[in-house]
Amino acid sequence: GWDNFITVLPHPLGLTPFFTGNWAAYAQNPDSAAHIFGTSEGSGDAILTFLGGFHPQTQSLWLTDMAHHHLAIAVIFIVAGHMYRTNFGIGHRMKAILDAHVAPSNRLGAGHKGLFDTVNNSLHFQLGLALASVGTITSLVAQHMYALPPYAFLAVDFTTQASLYTHHQYIAGFIMCGAFAHGAIFFIRDYDPELNKGNVLARMLEHKEAI
Repeated sequence: GWDNFITVLPHPLGLTPFFTGNWAAYAQNPDSAAHIFGTSEGSGDAILTFLGGFHPQTQSLWLTDMAHHHLAIAVIFIVAGHMYRTNFGIGHRMKAILDAHVAPSNRLGAGHKGLFDTVNNSLHFQLGLALASVGTITSLVAQHMYALPPYAFLAVDFTTQASLYTHHQYIAGFIMCGAFAHGAIFFIRDYDPELNKGNVLARMLEHKEAI
């Protein structure tokens, strides 16, 4: 039952490898290729691995690979979070990052200059960007759930796979409609040609006019 979390350590060595820097210990003795899902037969002690591929029986990603992936991303995001300035005086200001982002080839004109104030002063632009991000991610989830099945035996349950794919692509489609709608409202209602002179937004509109 679930009460084993109180009595069984996640790893036989506990937190000793973590505090001593011997992190490789967590990857030693992974589940074997002969491991039978749901049983201890062929199972190992590893909790963080980089095996790659799929479990031979369940045809899903190795659970220890997924654990490693999410832990690694968490560490990267915590470090990367210090790149941006918050209430504390460390990191870069978003405005400075955007203003400095000018293509060396000068093919993007003024680059991202003026974008910070444009985004800051338009709720429709903010909502459009958020919806576009979530819509794209949802579409990626649809594709990844069949290409890299995270759940045991999902790869051999074709009805479930097709349903999950269709479900997430439908959601992505609706969200992207919202993204384009609010993006269009921004250009009609909030876009300031003076504030965005020569930057990527202005150049996009010029391309549209040319077409």
